[in-house]
Amino acid sequence: MKRKNFIATALLAIPTLSFAGIINFDKIKTNVSKLTKKPFIVKSGESRFGGKLTTPKDAFLHCKVSSTDTQESLFIQTSTPKIFERIGGPPPHIHKYEDETIYVVSGEFVVHLEGKDFKVKTGDTVFIPRGTLHTILNPIENNPGTVVVICSPAPKKVEDFFGYISANGSIPTDIIPEGW
Repeated sequence: MKRKNFIATALLAIPTLSFAGIINFDKIKTNVSKLTKKPFIVKSGESRFGGKLTTPKDAFLHCKVSSTDTQESLFIQTSTPKIFERIGGPPPHIHKYEDETIYVVSGEFVVHLEGKDFKVKTGDTVFIPRGTLHTILNPIENNPGTVVVICSPAPKKVEDFFGYISANGSIPTDIIPEGW
C-alpha cells in the first residue's frame, strides 16, 4: 500500500472504530471538573506559592503558576535579582520524575548538561528531560538577568522545595524531592 493510501485509510478508519466502540474518546478526555475554574494574573513582584497570591519582600524566587493551581501537572517560577547576587548555583542534580525547561528572559548564564557547559543568553531556551544531570550557574556577581523555570509534572514537594529557596536563599537538605 502506498503511503498516501495508508494515511488516508487510517484517518478514515478512526470514525468507524469510534462508532464500533473500539476507540472510546470519552475516556481520553481530561476531567475538566478537577481543573482550576478561575483564570488569574500574577503581576510583577507577586508570587503564588501554594496557590495563594502574595507580595513577598526580599524573595529569591517568585512562583507564577503553582502546582496547586494545576493539580501538580505544572509549576512555573521566575528568578528575582536577589537569587543572582552571588556567583554560582545549585550543585549538578537529576530530576527522576520531572522535565525542566529554562527560558532566559534577560542576561547570561551557564547551563551544565551531562558534563558539558553551555553559555545561554537572552531569548535562549533549555529543555532538560527527566534523568539528565544538570544545573544553571550564575557567572557574575549581581547578575541583572532573569530566568523562567518550568517543571512538569510538578508534585507539591517540588513547589515546597523552591518555596524554601525563595524564602531562605539556600537549598534545604531535609525536603529535597524524591528522585533529585
